[in-house]
Amino acid sequence: MVKESVVSKNYGGKLPLQTRSLCPECKRPLPATIFERNNQVFITRTCPQHGETEEIYWEDAKYYEFARGFATGSKGIENPNVGKIIPNSGTNCPADCGLCQNHHNHTALANIAVTNRCDLSCWYCFFYAKEGEPIYEPSLKQIRNMIRNLRKQKPVATSALQLTGGEPTLRKDLIEIIDIARQEGLEHIQLNTDGINFA
Repeated sequence: MVKESVVSKNYGGKLPLQTRSLCPECKRPLPATIFERNNQVFITRTCPQHGETEEIYWEDAKYYEFARGFATGSKGIENPNVGKIIPNSGTNCPADCGLCQNHHNHTALANIAVTNRCDLSCWYCFFYAKEGEPIYEPSLKQIRNMIRNLRKQKPVATSALQLTGGEPTLRKDLIEIIDIARQEGLEHIQLNTDGINFA
């Protein structure tokens, strides 16, 4: 274990540094330390229930430092829903908070599930509606509101969106959904599809 006195409290500081992680067993949020040993970067954390866990965080310490050079310092994030619509202080982060004040990164790529219907029945799919299950399909108004909330995030508004499902091409109003995304200022829109309807 790394001594607390030598741990950088500033995320992005020199190694070792202190951050937050999860217990791999119970998923409890825990203080964690990232440190270098034998040209590898490790992460360690101690869960009161499951004890200490140490894992390789990055295979090559030099490459880790190179990649960290692209980090831009965190200003935190302000989510328009947390604390107003969703009464959440982050105590259950990351289990059910969305983006609470504990998060330091903005939404790089938002996913909106526009349907849970699908034209396939892949055994590994976790989302599509099986026969007899309720269909999830938000209205155009609901989708517009979702996008507006993404665009209200501060200090960086979401600019990229993936329309997913189920199979989003099963929606007859898919073009209208894309138009809404453009109207609301999204710069990048991508479609997660099996491609059958394009063939």
